[in-house]
Amino acid sequence: MKFSIVTPSFNQVRYLEKTLQSVLNNEDINIEYIVIDGGSTDGSIDIIKKYAHRLAYWCSEPDGGQYDAVNKGFQHATGDILAWVNSSDLYLPWTLPTVRDIFHKFPETQWVTSLMRLSVDGWGRFSGFCTAPGFSRNSFIQGLGGSSFIQQESCFWTRSLWDKIGGRIPDDYRFAGDFHLWSLFFEHAPLTGVDCPLAAFRYHASQRSHENRYTDEVAEILTALRQDVTVPPHNRQVPIVLMDGEKKQVDPLGPPIGDWSLRILPDDQSVAQQSNLQDICEERLALINKLSQSNGELRAAVASLKDKLATLNQKATLKKQASLKYQIKKLFKNR
Repeated sequence: MKFSIVTPSFNQVRYLEKTLQSVLNNEDINIEYIVIDGGSTDGSIDIIKKYAHRLAYWCSEPDGGQYDAVNKGFQHATGDILAWVNSSDLYLPWTLPTVRDIFHKFPETQWVTSLMRLSVDGWGRFSGFCTAPGFSRNSFIQGLGGSSFIQQESCFWTRSLWDKIGGRIPDDYRFAGDFHLWSLFFEHAPLTGVDCPLAAFRYHASQRSHENRYTDEVAEILTALRQDVTVPPHNRQVPIVLMDGEKKQVDPLGPPIGDWSLRILPDDQSVAQQSNLQDICEERLALINKLSQSNGELRAAVASLKDKLATLNQKATLKKQASLKYQIKKLFKNR
């Protein structure tokens, strides 16, 4: 089984080498690694050349953006399992062996992602961690249990699935091309969630300017999907790959050890229940924040009244003292 991994990059010299290492450090895995640089001028080329002898293909030239670069990379891909990891994100030491084992053991699986979304900050330090109960096409479209937000760097899919959607990411969306790709995959196969972190998304300042535009495009895609009356048979299926509890070794720094088992939930009721619980928690959190804000506003109002009262008391005292001085002065004058 051969992996074809693509990394698109543009002026990411600060993070690029760590990304390359996270892929190439899997020496016992058959990897075809492709790096597409958009014409960087920050020293990225020197980093790429350092690892060029271990790359199947690389280039540095202007392109049409991230998804154009990804498509360009996949044109050179010949592997059985495809994926891309952006030039600031990271694979974990067990990512590729775990994915290989799952596709080998469950050949009916066509694409996978992690149920555990891990993130790091600009320095590579732990930033956040959240879980999803599972994924179905229906929950993806309805936004249940956070299922609309699939971690891109944790996604892997088969060559056959890639060919079914046309063998490229459509250029309809500049920012949410990955989200659009997931919607196309869902038309052909359910998404299998893996109960194991598979990658780390890196938060850094240069992403912030794109967040709103990504969200706007996601909303547009979901609106179109919700109007589509075509429903595939696997619409509510929730495939999950779990580790056999009796054989699992709990080691946060090591790979998962044990046998994987595949469970296919026939409907996404559990995802909906999780979504309802999240909605309740969010509502209660919003109420707490509102009460806290009201309490803070009340304390501020009381403090303001105290200040005003102190000012009035000060003015009254000064006025009283002035009146007393006048009375004393008048008394001595009359004598």
